[in-house]
Amino acid sequence: MKSSHAGHRDLAWALQQQARRAGERAPSVRGSDWRLATVTAVNTDGTIDADGIEDIRCLETYALPAVGDVVILDQNSMGNWLCRGRAATTSGWTNLTLAAGFQNPGHGYTASYLREGRRIWMRGRIGPTSGTIADGATLATLPAAIRPSASVAWAVARDATVVPATVRLEINTAGVLRTYQSSNLPSWVSLDGISYTI
Repeated sequence: MKSSHAGHRDLAWALQQQARRAGERAPSVRGSDWRLATVTAVNTDGTIDADGIEDIRCLETYALPAVGDVVILDQNSMGNWLCRGRAATTSGWTNLTLAAGFQNPGHGYTASYLREGRRIWMRGRIGPTSGTIADGATLATLPAAIRPSASVAWAVARDATVVPATVRLEINTAGVLRTYQSSNLPSWVSLDGISYTI
C-alpha cells in the first residue's frame, strides 16, 4: 500500500503534466505565437484572410496586401491575430523579355522588374539593336501578373543628345511598354525609378 506522501506526489505530478499540456495549446498561457500563412483574400476594410483565419488586421507597413502573399502572422495571448507583413520571399529582379529589335544598350542595368506585394519596381536601360527608338515603339510586353489596372506614364531619362534629356514612357493595361518622342529620337531609355501598383 502506498503512503499518503506517494499519493500526493503522484497527484502533483499528474496536475503538473495536465497544466503543461494545457499551456502548450492555449495562447493565454504560452504568450504570443507567430506563423507563416498565405493570404487568401484582401477585404475592403483593410483586413486579410489567410489559411482559414478571417479578418486579420495588418500593420501600417503592409499597406498593399495581395492574394498569394506569404505573410508573418502573430497571435497574442487573447487569441487575436495581426499580420506583420510579407515574408522576404521575392525571387529578386526578373529580366523583361524585350520586343524584337531591342536590347540593353551596353550600359546600366538589364531591363528588369521586382514585385513586392502589389508594388512593381523597374530598372534598366533599353535601346534598339541599331539606330534610334521610333516614336510609339513597343519596347516590351509585360507579364500578365505585373500589368497595371490603368495606363501609367512617366518622364524617363534618355541619351543626352537633347535638353531636357527625357521622353514619355507608358505602360497600358495590356502591359505594352512604349516610348513617345516625336523628334530627336532617343538611342536608349531608362526604366530606373519606375514604380506602380497592380
